[in-house]
Amino acid sequence: MTDFSSIDPQSMATQLAGFDVQALQKQLKTQQGTLTAQKNALRALKTTLSDFRTALQGLNKTNAGMLKTSASVSVENRVSVTTTSEARKGTYNLFVEQLASSHQVAFDSLTDDAVSQASGSMSITINGKSIDVDMDSVDSLAGLAKAINGAQDNPGVTASLVRTGGQVRMMLSSDKSGAENAIQLGGSVPAAMSDSASVRTISRAQDAVVWLGEKGNGLQVTSSTNTFSNLIDGVTLELNQAQGAAETPLRIDIGVDTKQTEEQMKTFVDAYNKLLGALGTLTASGSGSTERGALAGDASISNLRRDMNQMLRSVSEGLDITQFGLSADKDGKLKLDNDKLADMLAEDPGKLNGFFNGSNGLLRKMDKSLDKYLSVTDGVIKNREETFRRRENELTDRSDKITTRYDNAYNRYLSQFTRLQSVMQQMNSTANMFGLV
Repeated sequence: MTDFSSIDPQSMATQLAGFDVQALQKQLKTQQGTLTAQKNALRALKTTLSDFRTALQGLNKTNAGMLKTSASVSVENRVSVTTTSEARKGTYNLFVEQLASSHQVAFDSLTDDAVSQASGSMSITINGKSIDVDMDSVDSLAGLAKAINGAQDNPGVTASLVRTGGQVRMMLSSDKSGAENAIQLGGSVPAAMSDSASVRTISRAQDAVVWLGEKGNGLQVTSSTNTFSNLIDGVTLELNQAQGAAETPLRIDIGVDTKQTEEQMKTFVDAYNKLLGALGTLTASGSGSTERGALAGDASISNLRRDMNQMLRSVSEGLDITQFGLSADKDGKLKLDNDKLADMLAEDPGKLNGFFNGSNGLLRKMDKSLDKYLSVTDGVIKNREETFRRRENELTDRSDKITTRYDNAYNRYLSQFTRLQSVMQQMNSTANMFGLV
């Protein structure tokens, strides 16, 4: 008789319980794998769309679009010129008569004793704003400087102590340049600060003065600073040095920076092609030698690709992308013809700016279309992430139920085989007694 007492109840229970849930575990594993692939694909899509939006916004900054311009000055270091996409090709003559400067005055006769003997209230006014200094509360140059600098309503004046030739002098400096920001003293002004013989003007409060054209014959323009940002559209002038009366005006040439504009266009092409490639991979049908994408058949993603394609082929004021050297291959990816772009820039560079960077330009429309997908409140990706989280919770619950089912089956089989083992052991014992074994 076979000895059934050698049966291992635990091994048998483990094996049979595993058979009970094997199909369910396989199905769960497949579903979890699919969900993981979809989550990773959605994360990749979100990153790709965010990168594309960043590229679009970088190419559509205020006054810094696809068109890149440059400037040159006939004499170096006199004027620094920066340009934006709004600058137009042209030559301008500029004469720099004087630079703007801030008011600075020093007081030769003002000493600690003079300050301590002063009384009353002294006012300091700049451009209509004033502070009142209580001279009775200060007894030294350092104390006076502290009272001025620490005043809550300081109108924009800085007091400093300068040490020269063994003497300490107080100097007042306006924080801003321009004639309107001159320092004016009033009220109980100490004699050492009002005596013209002891008041030294370090720097006059004056505006910058330039002439667009020849001095005396052109258009005179003034500014409280050395920066002129509205004199010529899209051009900012930073004055560095005034010209002598006998000097000729500076010549400023504004033109298109073709190479940098090509780089801007290439940035757009690369960003668009990267987006298109990612969408193609994520939504691939899996036909032929290509793997099926995790988001294949997703209508929302397919719509995104179609919308981008339609915007790319849109016509605005009789213009389309082909006139700027852009064309698409059979897969929809862009390529740039630099020669055709250069021809357009030579003919009318403003058209490039209007088409891509206008108020209803291509970049703005593409950027706006991404709101539907990237909105943190009701975007497609946000809603899909929430759906995946719910699905993940459902699969976790299913996994727990499978585990419970396995545990119940294991305990049932363990109990049955334990009883069987006990019966077998009793039968073997009885057989031994009758010599049947």
